[in-house]
Amino acid sequence: MSFLDRIRERRQRLANPVASDLAQTDRFGWGHDPIPWTFEDGNSFVDRVATADDVYAVINLRARLMSGLKLDIYRGRGTSRKVVESGPAYELLQHVNPFWTPLRLFRQDELAMGLWGQSFWAVEKDREGVPREIWWLKPTRVVPVPDARNYLKGFLYYPASGGQPIPFAPDEIVWFRYPNPMDEFAPLSPLVAARRAAETGANMLESNRQLFARGLMVGGFVVPAGDKVSFTKEQADDLESFLERRFTGSKGAHRWAVLRFDAGFKEAQVSPKDAEFVNGMNMTLRRVCNVYGVPSPLVNDLEYATLANVNELHKILWANSLKPDAQLRASEITEQFLTMFPGRTLHAEFDFSQVDALHESATAAWDRERQQIEVGSLTINEWREKQGLPPVPWGDSWWAPVNKGAVNGPTTPAPASPEVDEQEAAGALAKLDLWHLDFKHGPLTLNGHGKINGHGRTH
Repeated sequence: MSFLDRIRERRQRLANPVASDLAQTDRFGWGHDPIPWTFEDGNSFVDRVATADDVYAVINLRARLMSGLKLDIYRGRGTSRKVVESGPAYELLQHVNPFWTPLRLFRQDELAMGLWGQSFWAVEKDREGVPREIWWLKPTRVVPVPDARNYLKGFLYYPASGGQPIPFAPDEIVWFRYPNPMDEFAPLSPLVAARRAAETGANMLESNRQLFARGLMVGGFVVPAGDKVSFTKEQADDLESFLERRFTGSKGAHRWAVLRFDAGFKEAQVSPKDAEFVNGMNMTLRRVCNVYGVPSPLVNDLEYATLANVNELHKILWANSLKPDAQLRASEITEQFLTMFPGRTLHAEFDFSQVDALHESATAAWDRERQQIEVGSLTINEWREKQGLPPVPWGDSWWAPVNKGAVNGPTTPAPASPEVDEQEAAGALAKLDLWHLDFKHGPLTLNGHGKINGHGRTH
């Protein structure tokens, strides 16, 4: 039976579908109540604030970037690991269900994590127990059921169409959630932390909208030149009609006005409250960005943004927020989803090599590791093992540079001078027969003490 069939047909009465010792909640019939760590007013707050421009911009920026990461599946660990490019797990993550693409699923996951701090996959299996479809579940309709012995008895899904909840076993649900140190069965949503800032920004925008819709907004005033002079009603109406006829629109801009009586013009200035509104909107945006780990210049808060620091802010976003969150999600996919498939152990990792903002960080890491290799604190095979590469025969030796020497003293000890026996040296010289040597350039002169003549004698 497919997931949709279970939603349509499962309507039987379930007084206590999973266990007999469940606590009944006010919001749901059974299960763990997440209200203390979500929103006391239910979905009304999420529906109102999630559509605010600053919250929408921040969450969607994260969702677009996170959903673009490539998820790889590996078999094995370390140097023996291999990328899986076929098989049930690989095929299912390429085609999650007949109506959704993987990109939509991953983006929906990140949107749900930003709003509720959790996301759910319902995994439908075939008769052999092998997963064949993945369905995203709205977090507000899923309730975990704790168990004293096995941690979780299962999950209850409350359909949008009403009726009795549909039970799911623990191995039919993949549960992504942000850690909550106060309650391990409920997530800690970022929107809970950003609630005050988000509500303040939404209220300020609504107040400003009402001011434009119903408030008095004037561009300036035309008043008599002196305090003892006043306009009659006919003069005021005539002047207003004249100004509107002569100076409204692009054709009337910057024209000279000729009045038939003395009058003064006063432009309406920005009030301190108006300036406070602008600063307040910037403050609420930055507070929301701070909760989600997104630098505010990346969502068009360009007051202090430059081309150079925007590139650095992208690196901060990936290094401090997106990459750790992606690694947490990959570990949950490994632990909860890939263990549903029979056979050898699989694990999932997101590929960050295509993230432009992290390329320079990878270069800096390589420079650091190269220096470790050069000084001998890291061998080539140790480095290759960290990269998931097989060892090489020459990788366990330290290849020290030949052009470097010790700071104090020579690089190698000087060779010892050989000891010479004077008697042996004299005997060797005595045996040297100079009289019968042939010289190419004539007789040999012995330092002015004579020369060798043709008969081999000196004189």
